[in-house]
Amino acid sequence: MNALAFGEILWDIIEGKPYIGGAPFNLAAHLAKCGADSYMISRVGNDELGLSALEETKSLSVNDTWVQVDNQCATGTVDVFLQDGQPTYTIYENVAYDFIDYQEFDQQQLKAAEFKIFYFGTLAQRNKKSRETLYQLLSEINFSLIFYDVNLRQQFYSREIIENSLHYSTILKLNHEEVEILSNLLYEREFSIEEFSRKLVTDFNQQIIITTAAEKGCMVFADGEFHTVAGKKVEVVDAVGAGDSFSAAFLYKYFQVGDPVKAAFVANQIGAFVASSRGAVPTYPDHIKELLNN
Repeated sequence: MNALAFGEILWDIIEGKPYIGGAPFNLAAHLAKCGADSYMISRVGNDELGLSALEETKSLSVNDTWVQVDNQCATGTVDVFLQDGQPTYTIYENVAYDFIDYQEFDQQQLKAAEFKIFYFGTLAQRNKKSRETLYQLLSEINFSLIFYDVNLRQQFYSREIIENSLHYSTILKLNHEEVEILSNLLYEREFSIEEFSRKLVTDFNQQIIITTAAEKGCMVFADGEFHTVAGKKVEVVDAVGAGDSFSAAFLYKYFQVGDPVKAAFVANQIGAFVASSRGAVPTYPDHIKELLNN
């Protein structure tokens, strides 16, 4: 299985120390750990953090063929504050990943790669340059599955961005808090998770909608049926990267078995393991590897 993630590579600054991150990067790293051929589209600065990011990308077995280097803008950074393991963010603008340039790609090579899975989120669409690059990719390349992780951050989203993303994607992931936000943004009223899922399937032709709720598990809406999938309660050490590991495990398992409920069960276990571990991309022990491949 080969997969392509689009968006931010950045450094989370936690208590003054930089840690490689960004939801698309974490997703790509976790897909590689699952066993996928994982590729990344992003842009970093021609600076110390940018060069370090490229080294980290290689060390985590993520292919950086389509990671661009910007000679003017710095590599993205985020100040992260952890309270009881849960992160809050201050995200800086006009950094390298805001200017991903479609014209710099070997477009024929991208098309020839025949990627099965494409992943994108919301944050990397805040700037017109990267947003237009994303839409060109989605318009000109055929992917088997297109996974949109809403992942709202600060003020970096709009109704137009959300609606365009929903029109392009086939699988949607959001959390229970984002259901309330997007219900009001798109429909000017609040829906239950099931009602909202049914609306999105009708209005945007989503194949699968996943709503996560941390240790409570997740809800999966697919083929007209609504499923609650139990989570795993753990002591949270560091929740950074847990949601991204969930997405990676879901995609990997769903591509294997074609069953979104089974994929979500495995994804809940992986997400819980990452939340109970230090770091966004911890080493997978044998029992986690077995979950992914049984």
